[in-house]
Amino acid sequence: MDTLLEDALGELFRHVTSGASPGLEITADQHKKISNEIYASGFADLLLPQAAGGSGISLYEVIALLKMEGYYNVPIPFAQTVVTRVWAHTHSVDLPEGSFSYASSALQIDAQTRSATLHKAWHGHWVDHMLIATDQQCFLAHSHNRRILQAYHGGLFAAVAWPTQGLTRLDLREQATHDLFHLSVFAMLAATVGAMEKTFELTLEYAAQRQQFGRPVSKFQAVQHQISEMAEHVCAADMALQMAAATDGSAQTAPGSRALAIAQFQIAHIADRIADIAHAIHGAIGISQEYPLHHYTRRIRECKSCFGSAQYWAAEIGQHILHKNNDTLFAFLTSAQDEQMTG
Repeated sequence: MDTLLEDALGELFRHVTSGASPGLEITADQHKKISNEIYASGFADLLLPQAAGGSGISLYEVIALLKMEGYYNVPIPFAQTVVTRVWAHTHSVDLPEGSFSYASSALQIDAQTRSATLHKAWHGHWVDHMLIATDQQCFLAHSHNRRILQAYHGGLFAAVAWPTQGLTRLDLREQATHDLFHLSVFAMLAATVGAMEKTFELTLEYAAQRQQFGRPVSKFQAVQHQISEMAEHVCAADMALQMAAATDGSAQTAPGSRALAIAQFQIAHIADRIADIAHAIHGAIGISQEYPLHHYTRRIRECKSCFGSAQYWAAEIGQHILHKNNDTLFAFLTSAQDEQMTG
């Protein structure tokens, strides 16, 4: 992919986040300004075909751009909005303008208060619109009639409630619902891997600068081992993400369930280890409000299992294997990409 897009989006994200706090504690006015600048730029339409006003790039090619949400700790669901817009175009779903988030969890409906509550809504306190999949149905909820029950300090999630009459049920085909879930998982993974890469960079920089016993801590063998392990995990996460995006070359084709399950398992499995190593090397400074590290590791930990834990996705992989006759685990894992490209 042409790096001009990467450079332009990186410069935009640096600009819009430069005046915000290092975490996600921003005012409503700051959030609105950031959101308006990003979506006025047209980057939300990255995956749309050129005939529809987009850039026409593939899902694989857009990975570097989606990862920037996590890398720059952008306080809006940029990656989710990008994939939602191409999903809506592909399945002819009429959606309003603005940013989108997605939730695939139990929506608690209270008949007495005529309200619907989502206790873990990704960017629920900021996003313009939320798509909520539950019980084979999908609802569209808007920001103008939501009620914030609890916003977690410095976090990405909030408990949100809407009046039931404020929910719009979308009449979707099964394939559309399936594709929305897979694209949403992919968007979350991309932002998480971006945060992992930034965490690794911060750790390398700190280890090279921090002096102990007259030399940088990066010169100590034990620290070098930890950094090497961290590098291995971050690289593996990125490779798994790339495999999940290796579809037929079209941005309108959602990732396959098998490759996506492998990617989600890999990233969820190693997320805590990456965060743990980063904080072990940084020491106490890593959790200070002024230093950005803990804002990235919080994102990594919060997002790692938003759509299911490592155990859940391991079970999904196991089900795939059990339905393959005369196939080994190694053959299953190494053939995931080839089968997705041809299927």
